[in-house]
Amino acid sequence: MQAGKLDRRIRIDRWDETGRNELNEPMPAWTTVTTVWAQQRPNRGDERFSSGQLAGQIVMTFHIRFRGDLTREDRIVYEGRAYNIKDIREVGRRKVSEIDCVATAEG
Repeated sequence: MQAGKLDRRIRIDRWDETGRNELNEPMPAWTTVTTVWAQQRPNRGDERFSSGQLAGQIVMTFHIRFRGDLTREDRIVYEGRAYNIKDIREVGRRKVSEIDCVATAEG
């Protein structure tokens, strides 16, 4: 992976326990794992009718330097929008992580 192609900043968040309340119940929230450089590759969008309303999705693929700690339960935040991770693939021999993501379109 050429460093010059990694021209976007993305944040990787993980749903994690951030503490406990007065009843000793876990209080989960999204916490930042790291911020990394990425290559953004937009894919096709998707629109469909759901419950009488038009629902759109933004489909995106990100390439980052290989990270073995990512899971589908994590999420990516890019330009203020949260993307749910749908698939993570290793490209090359632990050189690149290719991450397919989906965000619900607002509007």
